[in-house]
Formats: sequence, structure tokens, C-alpha cells
Amino acid sequence: MEPDNKQKGGLGPSSEALLERAYGLNTPEDAKSLYRDWAATYDQHLESGLGYRGPEKIAELLTQHLKERDARILDVGCGTGLAGGALAKRGCSNIDGLDFSPEMLTVAGRKAIYRELIEADLEQPLDIETGSYDAAICCGTFTHGHVGPAALGEIFRVLKSNAPFACTIHSHLWISSGFERALLGFQALGQIEIAKVSDEAYFEGQGRDGKFCLFIKTA
Repeated sequence: MEPDNKQKGGLGPSSEALLERAYGLNTPEDAKSLYRDWAATYDQHLESGLGYRGPEKIAELLTQHLKERDARILDVGCGTGLAGGALAKRGCSNIDGLDFSPEMLTVAGRKAIYRELIEADLEQPLDIETGSYDAAICCGTFTHGHVGPAALGEIFRVLKSNAPFACTIHSHLWISSGFERALLGFQALGQIEIAKVSDEAYFEGQGRDGKFCLFIKTA
């Protein structure tokens, strides 16, 4: 999915234009068009151009709470596979990737990280059986012009009891878009435990503009 940062240093004009589009998204069609154009160079722009460290940080957080490295993990909004790759480097071997962009999934598929790739819209019910996954990860998807808190219910639904879910949520949206309210609601109903929420930087040398979160599915 899209990076949570507006810095453009070190990127060429075409990359700047792509970032401008990312922050001006209004419809799902806009987003699909953006990622169709960006898929081939996405990794280079984020990792080399912007120093994107979010996937490594959130993968480390999840693996600290995994009992087994062969646990079945769903990479939500997997994009080109940056978070999945970070998990694979930490020994995880049973990962499925889910994204709405077929172009991004094509790039992810070339990396031999994922057992299965699923094209799906997180704003709609997922065609995945309840309690299918031992864990989930999501990096860069809960950000400007992308996916809102309504998707959280489906993510928790497909997790098994006691499964960890590590994700990033842009700090500017934590309250204004209702993420905090939704998560506190799930916790009040006894459906999740909010295990950790910390303020971290997505990008090397930048401010702490993301919430790096760990939730445990309890029911």
C-alpha cells in the first residue's frame, strides 16, 4: 500500500507526481490507477528513495509475539510484499498476501514469499473463512485516502482466538477517522486486547507520525 509520508527528497519528478497522486486519492478507482502505475518501481522509491522502515519495524513487533514461525499469517494490504519480505527474513514461511491491486500482487508474486495471493477489497466482506489465520500484519494501509476502521472487523474475524495482529495506523487518522474509537469498542466487547500502541517513525530520520500497534484476538 501507500507510504505514510510526504517527503520527496531523493526522488525524481515521476516519483513526486506519484506521491502527489497518493495524497489526492478520492475513489477506489483513483487508488487502483495509482498502484497500477507505481507497482514496478514502488520498492525502489520507498526503500531507497524514502528510507521506508515501517515494514521492518512492524514485522519485528509481530514476530516477537509469534509462537511458531510456520504460523499461518495474512499480510493485509500486502502491496509488493515489503512486510511479507520482512517476515520471511525472520523465518516466517506460511504467509498469504491480500491486496486490491492486481499489479502490486503481480510484483509480490515474483518474490516467492507468499503461499497464496488474494485480490480483495478491504472495504467489502472478505471471502475468507472465519478463524483461518494464526496472525496478521498490515503496514501502510490505514493511511490518507485508503482504508478506514470499518475494515478492522473483517480482519479480526478471520483470525483465530489468541492470534496477534500487528499494524500501522497513521497518527493523524487515529482519532479523526475513528480508529481509536473502533478499537476501544472491540476491546470493550471482549473481542480484542490492545497489547501495544507506540508512536514510531515510518521513515528513517523522520518524525514519529505512525501508531505501531499490536492487538490480540480474544474471542
